[in-house]
Amino acid sequence: MNVEELLSKTLAYDGVDEMELLAIRERDELTRFTDCQIHQNVASDQVRVYVRAWVDGKAGVAETNEATEEGVQRAVAIAAQLARSQTRPAGYSPPDPSPHQEVAAWDEDTWNASPEERADLVARAVKGAREAGFNSSGSLTTGGGEIWVASSRGVRAHTRTSQLSFVNVVNGLQGGSGYAAFSSVSLADFDPEATAQRALDKALRSEERMALEPGTYTVVLEEPAVATLLGMMTFMGFSGRSLLERQSFMEGRQGKRVVAEQVSVYDDALDPRGFPQPFDFEGTPCQQVYFFRRGVAEAVVHDTRTANAAGTHSTGHALPPPYSAYSPLPGHVVMATGEASDEDLIAGVKRGLLVTRFHYARPVEPREAVMTMMTRDGTFLI
Repeated sequence: MNVEELLSKTLAYDGVDEMELLAIRERDELTRFTDCQIHQNVASDQVRVYVRAWVDGKAGVAETNEATEEGVQRAVAIAAQLARSQTRPAGYSPPDPSPHQEVAAWDEDTWNASPEERADLVARAVKGAREAGFNSSGSLTTGGGEIWVASSRGVRAHTRTSQLSFVNVVNGLQGGSGYAAFSSVSLADFDPEATAQRALDKALRSEERMALEPGTYTVVLEEPAVATLLGMMTFMGFSGRSLLERQSFMEGRQGKRVVAEQVSVYDDALDPRGFPQPFDFEGTPCQQVYFFRRGVAEAVVHDTRTANAAGTHSTGHALPPPYSAYSPLPGHVVMATGEASDEDLIAGVKRGLLVTRFHYARPVEPREAVMTMMTRDGTFLI
């Protein structure tokens, strides 16, 4: 199946004023393990096509996993019917084409990793926990994805990326637990022993447990905990939609210092340390956007719809149509590194906590960035 050819043929449909087509291929092959042994292998490789059609300024959306000429044509007809059924204009149109930067995000070995290769990597990862008599569980996923965008405005965009993701939780004999994770574009970057050893070390150190009184503690957050914190802030305030709806903690604070001067947080879809993506799901080039620069609140991200409502330009952060209620959102958030090491941070705390990661994160007051989370798999008294 040639997806580009399929989308080009679909654009010839003459029953709508404008059309935007998005095709997403997701290939995920997963090996899951528990008690130091593999118990599940699953694989999925599918293409979904999303059609957004405009008729008289009104828009309708349909999707299909029947990636054939007939299947997509039916989706176009449904999208057109839905557009005609709308009671008011969409308020935006498909974006015009813009050149995007090519990215190096593809590794053939990662895309084609076999179950036997994943099994070997898992065996290496659980070896230390097995020797300690601990329970090592988690998953290793390989594969990746492709994105195609085509529109009646002339947008033609395609990119692909390979992805490896490893998650490991080690449980001890006395209630101790540890967590570690790793992700990369390249299979060759993955060192299963080194990643798993981090989780095992935490499980070993947390076997001797103690209760702490409720109270206010200074905390040192490790990278997984910071990732959850930034993820919550992403949903609560870094979006143009949340700002327009007056639900964002950024409202009234842009241009003001709101966090410590050492903190700079931005979104950069071209950063090679993540999974680079040159354009969003509307085909608009992804721009680097600073949320906090040296403590000062700056900007939020936009897709075509919110940019039009805000009188600005899209920053290339549109999500696929099924997630339009959340769009736009940053998907490649980076927190700039500081000068202190982990040891320096810990040494600077007289009495506090070292937190490995959070779970069950929930918003409390989005306009003030107040949230609640629970610690898990490695919380230590300093």
